[in-house]
Amino acid sequence: MTSGARPGRAAILALVAGFACASSAAPVTGAADAAEGALKRGTDLLAAGDYAAARAAFGEALESDPSSAAAHLGLARSYYGLGEYSRAVLEFENVLRFGDLPPDMLDRAATYDQLAAQYQAGRTLRAFYYAETGIGTYRENSSASTDIFGGAGNYDTFWPLRGGGGLNTDVGDRFSFNATLDYRFRWYDDPDRRNDSDWRWNVNLSRPVDDDNLRFGMRGRVSYRGDGQYRNDYGVFATYDLGLGPDDRLIFGGEVRERRYPPGPLRERTRDIAEMTGSWTHSFPDGRTSLTFGANVGQEWATKERPDGNASFWGVNGELDHAFSDELDAFFWWSYQNEGYDDERPDFTDDPDLLVVREDDLWNFGGGLVWRIGHGWSLRPTVEYNWETSNIPALAYSSTEAWLTARKAF
Repeated sequence: MTSGARPGRAAILALVAGFACASSAAPVTGAADAAEGALKRGTDLLAAGDYAAARAAFGEALESDPSSAAAHLGLARSYYGLGEYSRAVLEFENVLRFGDLPPDMLDRAATYDQLAAQYQAGRTLRAFYYAETGIGTYRENSSASTDIFGGAGNYDTFWPLRGGGGLNTDVGDRFSFNATLDYRFRWYDDPDRRNDSDWRWNVNLSRPVDDDNLRFGMRGRVSYRGDGQYRNDYGVFATYDLGLGPDDRLIFGGEVRERRYPPGPLRERTRDIAEMTGSWTHSFPDGRTSLTFGANVGQEWATKERPDGNASFWGVNGELDHAFSDELDAFFWWSYQNEGYDDERPDFTDDPDLLVVREDDLWNFGGGLVWRIGHGWSLRPTVEYNWETSNIPALAYSSTEAWLTARKAF
């Protein structure tokens, strides 16, 4: 009897274990099927133009599979179809994020929607391109330095040119590879002023994590400094986006980079930089207005004999954007940064016993309008005001710039 009972007990235990495994596996299979069904339903509704129903279907898909890139992009495209551009941008950036996009939500959302449409069409390599040109004016305002050296109030007309694009493709089941290249040029009609030429690049991997996003990569820029000399910036960075529902997102980031100046009188400015950033973006209930507040803090280490030595800096910034319609958008931004240096500067005083440790305050304000006129074209009047004060008066600076450009997205 005893020996005969053991096989029966083992069979019962095996049966219970098998039932437990089947029970634990069933919800996974069921969740996958539910997510797939909701995803297909949402895609069909999106193609039919029923954006409200598509939004609900993609929401169901995300409940079953919160990290689904296809469901996040579908939900973002639903918001875009409903004209809720600020929510669309927040949702798109759960999967896609590109640097150097326009500051307004209309063009950012349109760029992301273009890439998401290519994704849903089955393209393995997605791309966007743009070109922009127009006319502008630059004015150096009165400041402490112009009172010392003169030159305030001079006007220069300039011709701006900008072009570039981006690529996106899948890397495995969850990661996506993103790359952008952006070129900016300004030709001034004053032969004594250096023309501006600036290349910016960014490559990164991005992964949705439920309602969050992890991104890391490299970025940099190459800037013309005159006389055939170029400044090189390059570094590594990482960001983590924390989704707080459809209307709010927190972003935390960090970067380590080098700013290398060419040989010659500018070489002493070469430095290493570490910076931490954070921001909060909120979409208002209408889905057409977004508000962002951000902050940054960092440290610079002089790698050459910079007269001011090392420096620490911190700042705050903000953005406000409102889409009045599907064709008209207004945006405004501001920033403040404080820079404090370590070394004393005896060369800025006539009294050898009075040593100055440099400290600068930098303000930046700007805003503009975007008027979309169809077929990827938009007109963009923009104005920007820069103001820099310092405890060394000769380093104070202020300027006002305004420009009107036409942009074409491809």
